[in-house]
Amino acid sequence: MKFDYRKAAFAQEMLRKKVTLKPLKGFKFVGGCDLSFLNPFKTPTTGIACFVVLKFPSLEVVEISYAFMEVKVPYVPGFLAFREVPLLIKAYSKLSLKPDVIIVDGQGIAHPRRVGLASHFGVVMGLSTVGCAKKPLFGEFDYPCDDAGCFSYIKDPSSEEVIGVVLRTKKAVKPVFVSPGNFSDVETSKDLIINCCRGYRLPEPVRLAHNLLTRKRKDLL
Repeated sequence: MKFDYRKAAFAQEMLRKKVTLKPLKGFKFVGGCDLSFLNPFKTPTTGIACFVVLKFPSLEVVEISYAFMEVKVPYVPGFLAFREVPLLIKAYSKLSLKPDVIIVDGQGIAHPRRVGLASHFGVVMGLSTVGCAKKPLFGEFDYPCDDAGCFSYIKDPSSEEVIGVVLRTKKAVKPVFVSPGNFSDVETSKDLIINCCRGYRLPEPVRLAHNLLTRKRKDLL
């Protein structure tokens, strides 16, 4: 499938205008999601998504959903959402209990056009989302100290605006890159990730979704 970069970039600029940044508050259920592909280096391929809903702050799992879909959009850095959002929507629609906020394994506004996967999904669905990525994509930052809970800010190099944090969630382990997606902000997004960690690098909602997805993919293969 031929991917039109110009149309995708224009769509991101339109979505960017709809991103709302405000503090997270009063939530009782937090969701986490992850995706995988049966043949990740081929297009089209079959995609698998998993959603997990947990009580907050106990992080007790209350619901899990899966979805499968043929994915025809190729992997293009900076435009990941066009490949993955339709599948996330399908998995989210299967939940009977909708979470108040969703942690997405990807970027929020720490993105060249301020619309990473978490922001794109949040705007399209009108949801509160937070991006928690394993690698940086955009912005300038220093690495925080090695202690769990240490963080440093990610800034837009053109404006010095704070767009996220580099957060050490476990002592002497690689940090995660946190940025608000939609209906969230930098500080409360950081606090949410800290409060959802239980001794691992990734916050529980995303970690559990990833583990469940890995098992499901192995079963299918």
